[in-house]
Amino acid sequence: MKKARYICLEGGEGVGKSTQTEKLTSYLRERGFSVLQTKEPGTPLSPLTMEMRGIMLDKQYDEEMTVHAREFISQAIRSVHIENIIRPALETHDFIIQDRGILSGLAYGTACGNDESFLERMSCMHDKYFYSLYDTVLYLQGDVSKGLDTALSSKQEFAAGDAMEAKGLSFLNEVKQNMDYQSKRFNTSNINVDSKDIETVFSEMLTALDLPE
Repeated sequence: MKKARYICLEGGEGVGKSTQTEKLTSYLRERGFSVLQTKEPGTPLSPLTMEMRGIMLDKQYDEEMTVHAREFISQAIRSVHIENIIRPALETHDFIIQDRGILSGLAYGTACGNDESFLERMSCMHDKYFYSLYDTVLYLQGDVSKGLDTALSSKQEFAAGDAMEAKGLSFLNEVKQNMDYQSKRFNTSNINVDSKDIETVFSEMLTALDLPE
C-alpha cells in the first residue's frame, strides 16, 4: 500500500530546483520524517542511471547523439529509477522528494525534436498512472535568460559542458513553453522565483504543500 507523499520539483535551468530540493528534504528530516531524496535523469542512488546520464547529457557526445537515441536513454533511466528505487520507496518512506521528472522529460524531449505522440508511447503516458504518479509537482518558474546565466556560471558537471544548456536561449525558451503547457496535465503548483530570495521561495513551497513553516 502506498505510504509516501511523492513531490517533484520542476523548472528550467538555474531556477533553484536542486537548492530547494535539498532544503525541503532537510526540513522534513528535521521533523522526524523518513525522506527519499532523488532526481532524474540519473540519481546517485543508482550508479547505472548516472552512467547513462553522462552519455545523455555530456556535450562531448553531441555530434554522435541522435534525437531518438537520447530519448531512448532518457526512458531507460526512468525505467530503472521508477522500478528499482521509487516503487519500493513508496511503501517504506513518508516522503519522496525528487529533482526533475516526467514533466521535464516531455518538455525537453519535444524541444529536442521528438513528436509528442512518440514520447507518450515511449512513456506509456496514455496510462493515467503516469500523470498521477506525483502527488504534487512544484513548478519553479523564472526568467529563462537569467536562469541560463546562473546555470552556466555554476560548477559544470561535464568538462565539455551540458548538452541542453549548450543549445542556447531559443531552445530553452521552447522548453519553457512546453513545460507551461504540459504542467497542466499534472497536479501542479506554480511558484515564480524571479526577484525572490531562497527563503521566500521555500516559504511559498511550504504553503503550496500545506506544510507548517
